[in-house]
Amino acid sequence: MNAGVISRYVGIALICNAFFMLLSAAVSAIYGFDSSFSPLLVSCFLTCLFGVFPLIFVRGGRDINTREGLAILLLAWFISCLFGMLPYVLWGGDFTLINAWFESASGYTTTGATILSEIESLPHGLLFWRSSTHFIGGLGVVVFIIMFLPAVGTVGFRMSKMEVMDVSRSNFRYRFKKLIRVFVTVYLAITVLSFVALLLSGMSPFDAINHAFSVVSTGGFSTRNLSIAAYDSPLIEFVLILFMVVSSIHFGLIYASFATRSAKIFKDPATKFYLMTILISSVLVAISLMLRGGETSLFQALRNGTFAVVSTMSTTGFAISDTSVWPILSILVMLYISVQCGCSGSTCGGVRSDRMLLIFKGVRVQLARMAHPNAVLQVKSGGQVVDKELIPSVFTYLFLYLFVVLVGSVIYVMTGMDLMESVSSSISMMSNIGPAFGKFGSMANYADASQVAKFAMAIQMIVGRLSIYPVLLIFTLFRKRF
Repeated sequence: MNAGVISRYVGIALICNAFFMLLSAAVSAIYGFDSSFSPLLVSCFLTCLFGVFPLIFVRGGRDINTREGLAILLLAWFISCLFGMLPYVLWGGDFTLINAWFESASGYTTTGATILSEIESLPHGLLFWRSSTHFIGGLGVVVFIIMFLPAVGTVGFRMSKMEVMDVSRSNFRYRFKKLIRVFVTVYLAITVLSFVALLLSGMSPFDAINHAFSVVSTGGFSTRNLSIAAYDSPLIEFVLILFMVVSSIHFGLIYASFATRSAKIFKDPATKFYLMTILISSVLVAISLMLRGGETSLFQALRNGTFAVVSTMSTTGFAISDTSVWPILSILVMLYISVQCGCSGSTCGGVRSDRMLLIFKGVRVQLARMAHPNAVLQVKSGGQVVDKELIPSVFTYLFLYLFVVLVGSVIYVMTGMDLMESVSSSISMMSNIGPAFGKFGSMANYADASQVAKFAMAIQMIVGRLSIYPVLLIFTLFRKRF
């Protein structure tokens, strides 16, 4: 394995981060050179220095093998999170080393969990940097690397296979180079459109761009202590619901629908399953809230329920109400959708609706085979027969997902968290949602979690963002080598 080649590509990722640090410093300058200007400028210099160094001394042009591709992927994420800590640590305040690590990992993995209780006290430059980490992480650090490669080729293809899941590529097929252009085009289009829509809905330009970065990446960092509840605006909530749904649908399908002027989105089985889950879950939560008697009207129950369901299923994590005090039926619904989440080929996390649909179809076919042993039955999706090797792989992924959730829950219980907080936090970190239940609910933060729990949560965020397999695969490859 060539360490020089790996460092070269990771260096490109650091340069991308340095660019956004410089942009954040410019925002700080616009707002009167606030207290984040110097930390951001120093962070930009150090990050750029470490990024440029391997580009100068390591010759490019060499192809990479699978082990090197995996190493680039993991190191790009971990080192980006490490250097992303610099503005927080240099600024100070609540940002101890472990808190800065948590906030940085939460930003890049688009989890949106925070240790801050007074978000509005942060200077504008640092607020913009938090949102920028969402923007970078949403499309993936590796995609940013590919964008800057002079020639894509095998390097980009291997990286894309780790960033864009097989389930997603089976739903909509593009050649690799076009796939990257499609994802970047849709990502930027959603960013611009959501920014304009939020601006017209009454947000200030600064709040609108920060929330646009969060919504397109399905991240959840807000510039307000009370998240979206601070605006108390049904119009803003509607706009966010619309763009949260769009951002959690396969980007290839969105592109194809506009390119061909057709309704490909609504013909896709996974998308229909996802939208139907949102509808059913929203109704169930609204009914549960009405039965509890805490909601003043059906409109308020539907408003709170729909926003929370969409925010959770899209793994964005915005909030307009405190879900931790909701009745048990609502919490159970929220826990399930926290596992399923949105569609493959988008910026959302979780098991994803594509896999859950295939799991349900696989279970149904297996039960039919038990009832009719001699029948020839196949799993179909959208009228097409699903590759028989895909069904075991989605069951394997679900098992691995639940296993990591279990391990995380055990660790959090051992740090003093109760069972509900531990399980819901573990699911939230793995699905990159942000809010959990109990004292880590939608209107709270993770400041009271122990240092061990915060460190483990950050690791779990990264494992969830990488969809588990790349992390396991690199350990397998290195174990075989030694």
